[in-house]
Parts: sequence; C-alpha cells; structure tokens
Amino acid sequence: MSISGPVIEKHPSGFRLVYEDVYATDIHDLWQAITTPERLARWMVGYTGDLRLGGTWAVAADDGEESWATGTITECDPPRSFTSTWHATGEEPTDLVVTLEEVEGGTRMRLVHTGIRSIFYGAGWQTYLERLASHIAGEEHPHEWDARFAELSPQYEARFGSL
Repeated sequence: MSISGPVIEKHPSGFRLVYEDVYATDIHDLWQAITTPERLARWMVGYTGDLRLGGTWAVAADDGEESWATGTITECDPPRSFTSTWHATGEEPTDLVVTLEEVEGGTRMRLVHTGIRSIFYGAGWQTYLERLASHIAGEEHPHEWDARFAELSPQYEARFGSL
C-alpha cells in the first residue's frame, strides 16, 4: 500500500503535516499497532516508556547511543485518539495528534504533526506509515526504510520548497 501524500501547511511554529488513510483493520487492532511497544517495533522503531495519559516515551536507543526522540502523552482516549509532545534531539518540541475512526472498509487514521521545521519529517512519516500498512496487512515491508526515504525525499523537498 502506498500512503497518500499529506497536506503540508505553513504554521506559525514551522510546518504542519496531515496524513489521513484507511487501514483494513478494526479500530482496536490499529490502536494496538500504534500504541503497543512490541507492535510499534515491527513497523516503526522500538520505544521505551508508557504510552498512556501522562506517560513518557523515548525511542529505544542503540547500544551506547542516546534516544533521538522523546515525548509525553498529553491527551489519550483509547482507542480513538492520543496527543503527544514530540521532541527530537536538537530540535524544538512539536505536537503529534493521532485520531482513529471506524469507517467502511476499516479504520481511518489521521496523523497531524505540528511545529516541525525539518522537511525530512515528510518522507520519514510516509515511509513509516507505508510500513504500518504492510504490518496491518500481514505482509513484508516492500521497501528497505533508507531506500524508500531516499526515494520520497526529493518530492517532499519540492513540496516544502514551494510553500
């Protein structure tokens, strides 16, 4: 599955990315896929911490390295939505809001990442969300992460550059 390109908007704190796609699964399965560390590690990256209201999380660091992103869950309404701060190393904190809605054919997920300044979030999120779709479908990821990110990056550079 190829994820639809996002809406990219200028925002007072940088940019806002809005991805919205339907995944062929029920809301509870998709919620588990995006909030359970064991499942997140299958399509995104490993996490430590507690993905519940007030919980903090960090991207699991490789041996000897520090985590490259941390956050705090500031709102949570399982299995419908969560809001988290997103603080990547060397960047200003941003906001991530994910909402799920049951629709015909599966569950619509809307991911809104606000306050980003790096254009690399666009290709990164699309690559991760394509991997999520493969995970939900029980399929192997069709692309190696770095190769897909590199393939998508020029499109995102052009889109961000046109704003």
